[in-house]
Amino acid sequence: MEGVYIMPTVAIGEAKNNLTRLRREALTGKEFLLADAKRKDEQPVSLISTVLLDELCESKEFTFEWVDEPGKNNEDYSLWNVETGVYGVGKTKAEAIEDFVDNILDYAKVYFNDLPYYLSKSGSNRSHYWYLRRVIRCDNNREMLNKVLNLDSLSD
Repeated sequence: MEGVYIMPTVAIGEAKNNLTRLRREALTGKEFLLADAKRKDEQPVSLISTVLLDELCESKEFTFEWVDEPGKNNEDYSLWNVETGVYGVGKTKAEAIEDFVDNILDYAKVYFNDLPYYLSKSGSNRSHYWYLRRVIRCDNNREMLNKVLNLDSLSD
């Protein structure tokens, strides 16, 4: 059919031989599906620009709730991230935010070290992937992470 674009599929062997060219084309926005002819039952894997994935992930915004504040029955602030269920607790809001950052970094590390478990279709944490990918892309840079998480909006 003329005018119809079909996403290019590249065999693993061909991809190995042409990786530099494929990478260069992927940087322009072209996506390639890498297929393993020896394993017909496996899903293809995409070779795509990381910048495009980053832009896709930017639509995943983090929202927070202060679920506890010092009062009659509680001495601490508790900050909860709605999308991932991660908490941060502290005597002050600033301490709770710092605890949250430590906890989301720990969770992202655990998550990405066991992706088959967390990405299981039957698991409840599958939807966390795109949020935690944003965390991982900060490369432990807390200043960048504060911006990505929009934590400055939580301070008094």
